[in-house]
Amino acid sequence: MRKIIAVAIFVFVVFSMSAVSVEPTPYGARLVFSPPEGTVYTDIYINNGFVVRLGEMETSYEITGLEADGEYLLSIAYRDAENRNLSAEFEHFNTTNWNGEYLWVNNTDNDNNGKVREIRLRAKTVHDDRYGQYNEIYFDIDGKEYRLFPLFDLGSPVTWVEYDDMTPQAICYRTNAELFNKSSIKPSRWRLERMEVSPLSSVTHVDTRAFGFSIACDTSFSFFLDEDGNRHISFLITGPEILRSFFFYSPNGESPDGAFILENLSDK
Repeated sequence: MRKIIAVAIFVFVVFSMSAVSVEPTPYGARLVFSPPEGTVYTDIYINNGFVVRLGEMETSYEITGLEADGEYLLSIAYRDAENRNLSAEFEHFNTTNWNGEYLWVNNTDNDNNGKVREIRLRAKTVHDDRYGQYNEIYFDIDGKEYRLFPLFDLGSPVTWVEYDDMTPQAICYRTNAELFNKSSIKPSRWRLERMEVSPLSSVTHVDTRAFGFSIACDTSFSFFLDEDGNRHISFLITGPEILRSFFFYSPNGESPDGAFILENLSDK
């Protein structure tokens, strides 16, 4: 079947007139095209692999599921009601990435006693042979950058860390705990239970101990585009419902779950 498709597309190139607009994204591309008269089906391929068949009234489509910083060949085949080939278009494009500085600004007077007026993070797309593609997150603390995700190298053994340790991981964890903890409770130590990674999101599961109790908390980062194609990070810390009042959530109201929505500064 793949050989038949490849031959059909090759024939199209003689009749192709480029009328497709390709707007690359970190995970694919946004397409707008103008099918020729008589088109009933529009078939879209990436690197000669079939993606989707659209109907005659559809003139746009968003491709997702690709990797950032990738090189791809887009093929669009226009066919009539009898599935006969009318013409085709071909475009090479490179997906973008999530790299850059991200900022959240507090628009209220609710700032956890002056501790959270803004949040600045830096993202860096990583291509890993073992764990796939994910995004490292860096956090500025007193002019020095610390890696917030992953706190430890992926695959590192699980160990307990004293809360007042001066390792980079302990400093990064402690600073974030103090920023987003509204209570006066000071943990004694903590342990990274596990991390989850994907091209669009990451989660850190941490077990924290205080006064003999163990509390499991999650820190999640999700990357997304808005309607204008601007890049954002959704940043959220969650834990048991009984402790929800102890966590500081975004007072801006930009997210129903209280997540902090950071904007990529280069997209403004």
